[in-house]
Amino acid sequence: MAKRKNPLKDIDAFLKQESTSFVDPEKISPKKEKKAASTKDKASLASESTSTEKGEQVSKEDIIAELHTLASKEGGAFRGSFYSIIRETLESLEHSTAEDKMLINTLLYINDKNNWKKNIKSYWQNK
Repeated sequence: MAKRKNPLKDIDAFLKQESTSFVDPEKISPKKEKKAASTKDKASLASESTSTEKGEQVSKEDIIAELHTLASKEGGAFRGSFYSIIRETLESLEHSTAEDKMLINTLLYINDKNNWKKNIKSYWQNK
């Protein structure tokens, strides 16, 4: 009897193997830390103004509904916008996990499958 392959395990193992050959994203210069802090401040101000305008907390259901609206408005260009939303959200978080970094790497791969290694390397070097 033939063994069944699990493609998710294969992808996970491949990305883990490839991530070891790239620059360590934990090494951030003080200049980049200040830039990241200002980005976080802008993101928090934007989220505060949005929630104060509505007068209530934003729920997952609200976000999903807004994403559906954006998808119907943008059509085929929605995926690029959605990937950008995910990346910007992960970049604005205070604490980054290995899963967050893997998701960013995956998004960079999806955006340009031919030059993904170069894009991932340059992304983390500029971060």
